[in-house]
Amino acid sequence: MINDLALADINKKLFSHLNVDDGDPVWEKFAEVRFSKKNIFSDHKAYLVEDGLVRKYYINGTSDVEVEICADFYFPGDIFTVGEKGSEGIYEAIEKGLAWEIDMEEVKEMFAINPECRFVQNYYLSRKLSAAMKREMLLLKNTPQDLYEYLLKSKPHYIQNIPLKYLASYIGITPISLSRIRKRMM
Repeated sequence: MINDLALADINKKLFSHLNVDDGDPVWEKFAEVRFSKKNIFSDHKAYLVEDGLVRKYYINGTSDVEVEICADFYFPGDIFTVGEKGSEGIYEAIEKGLAWEIDMEEVKEMFAINPECRFVQNYYLSRKLSAAMKREMLLLKNTPQDLYEYLLKSKPHYIQNIPLKYLASYIGITPISLSRIRKRMM
């Protein structure tokens, strides 16, 4: 990660969905993190993505060849948390950008001190649960072409910004299969 000495200010408007007042001292607890492509994010931290694109993936090592399986993507305005080393997926930058990080111990302390922070936690957790349930249903009930069409209609920013190899992994197919689907749809 590239930490810049010239500190920027958090774009609080981008994170207004968190319902944290502009003057809240919590903003001062975040450290600026400028990251480059292929950057792996540190464990045991929460991140606010202000610029750039981050993917979460898992390594499937059950076969002879390790395969990366994309599980999620984070765009400007999104939040993600990285757990203890080895406990979750890997968070990697697809594009260079800017994020704001805070140690998870600091987050836990804020929740204990400030009951209003629980709203942010509840918002984040309910959003993540809802998204995970929707993704699970989409994967179980639809063909890869149906999933690609869903992304075209509901999440065009995925199609426009995510490299096809990662998009294919997210849908659960190979890049060649995704190319065939795209060709059929033309």
